[in-house]
Amino acid sequence: MNLLLRRTEDRSKPNRRDFMLQSSAASLGLTSIVNSLAQMKLIGSAAAQGAGDYKALVCFFNNGGSDANNILIPAGSSPARTAYSNARGVGVLEIPDSSFDFTPANAANGYWTGSANSTAQVSSRITPINGGVYDPSVNYTNNNMALHPGAYPLKTMFADGDLSFIANVGTLVGTQAVTRANFNTLPSAAKPPQLFSHSDQQVQWQSSLPDQPFSRGWGGKIADLLSGFNTGDLSMSVSIAGVNSFQVSYGQPAYFMNSAGSVSALTGFTGGLTGSYGGALRNPALQPDYNPMGVPGSSTKYTPLAALRSGADPLAGTNYQHTSAGWRLRAIEQIMSMQHASLFDEGYIGAPESARVTEGLVGNALAQTLNPDGSNTMDVHWNNWFPNGLFNPRIPDVANQMKVVARMIAGRSQLSNTRQIFFVQLGGWDTHTSQITGSTITGQYALINQMSRAVRAFKDAMVTLGMWNNVLCFSASDFNRTLTPNKSDATAGSDHAWGSHMWIAGGSVKGGKICGKFPDLTINGGIDCTGNRGRWIPSTSTDQVFASVAKWFGCNDSQIGTVLPNFTRFQADLSPTTLANKNLDFLNFS
Repeated sequence: MNLLLRRTEDRSKPNRRDFMLQSSAASLGLTSIVNSLAQMKLIGSAAAQGAGDYKALVCFFNNGGSDANNILIPAGSSPARTAYSNARGVGVLEIPDSSFDFTPANAANGYWTGSANSTAQVSSRITPINGGVYDPSVNYTNNNMALHPGAYPLKTMFADGDLSFIANVGTLVGTQAVTRANFNTLPSAAKPPQLFSHSDQQVQWQSSLPDQPFSRGWGGKIADLLSGFNTGDLSMSVSIAGVNSFQVSYGQPAYFMNSAGSVSALTGFTGGLTGSYGGALRNPALQPDYNPMGVPGSSTKYTPLAALRSGADPLAGTNYQHTSAGWRLRAIEQIMSMQHASLFDEGYIGAPESARVTEGLVGNALAQTLNPDGSNTMDVHWNNWFPNGLFNPRIPDVANQMKVVARMIAGRSQLSNTRQIFFVQLGGWDTHTSQITGSTITGQYALINQMSRAVRAFKDAMVTLGMWNNVLCFSASDFNRTLTPNKSDATAGSDHAWGSHMWIAGGSVKGGKICGKFPDLTINGGIDCTGNRGRWIPSTSTDQVFASVAKWFGCNDSQIGTVLPNFTRFQADLSPTTLANKNLDFLNFS
């Protein structure tokens, strides 16, 4: 469903109308009649098209606050490793150094080699090609780093130059530098509000504007600014995970899909004939054009308000058949074509109207990868990375979300869009208890495992399509978690913190790096913002990372200033010299 969220009132004060609009959008977009519309399979083949200027941005949001201290980890022997082990607690939250070199327990835990599922020994240790640059002090990590064992698929992408990490990223205001010494005395306006609140920090990560009332997400701002790149009816923004702040915009409201990638038709219009609207339309391949003036649309569209002609057939000259189904569909579509004096009525009718316009496009885009038996050509990549027996169901929801993104990219020729912004989400990261369970299918291990395998399968799908250079996928989350555990036994977890590590992947990524600055892991000192829990003050703002992403996607300097108004508080520009000095040179912009 494609729902225009009108926002003119003060968004600093919650109101009933916005709540109703967003809640309705979520339910209609995922389950109800508005988005239960037809697969209109138009003639065309995505395989015949080239990549051209197409670019897709994929936000992979880890909902709940991902413990990134256990994703990007000091290894071997170094001051960083000593600080990590002492703070995390042996047998509590520490990932033992010996676990980075491991042999999958069985075939269900194996890894795809490109030709077979293997249970040979692997290693999640990494060797960043920019060793030492990311250290807070000389030889702090000894360039001896590893990923969580469950992130081995991401390790393969890091080693292949397709993925990099950006260390200690977080929300910052930027009017005054935040230090441990001044954290408690700084005016509240100089710090992000509600630092350790899930809902507030999710909004701030997805808007990158902590010091202003929320109005739009930074992805939604990009969609508004770059809408001219697209000529199709489908919004630039597509969410496979429901309502989010990242994609809220003024003119490009997100189209919501589910992880099954299914688009079904309004019922009662088939007439037993081929096509979802075969019993109601003369040419079911045409899309409706809800022009209130009744002016005929393009050759691929018809207008529900076409004038009646005299003769035996009252529907002559229109696309509607002279059947009960044709009359009923025409009545519905005429109602959606009318203008309404009330803005509320206009907004209300806009939801089903927009869904009816886009459903055929989406259905046909998905049809490009559909096999006759109901499976799809993308399945193979996820089957490779999710062996039988590892998870139940075999392909977890977030992996199916990524598969839908891949299918939409594969079917891009049917959408007439050269820019797409996708949102997927994996929940469950609020690991206050039993974070380490000793199992690969529960706790944090399972979450990291699902994330890593889903992203690696997505990469393989894009490589097969020849689109890996045209996509950029990045992780985000509410915040990091405390370095110290909240208990001293196996039921321990971690609590809400601040600066975190994120990954960014794609063919345009300058991979194999750790960018930004890795945190000094000294608890009760260093950049531990308050107390002795290990809550890192970010050394890189979200604005700095997202500015580079926006530039890669097609925003110019002035547009970046609109998308991220606070950017220049942290960084003068995106010149090669500045990026190198900040250790944030992680993207090829061309």
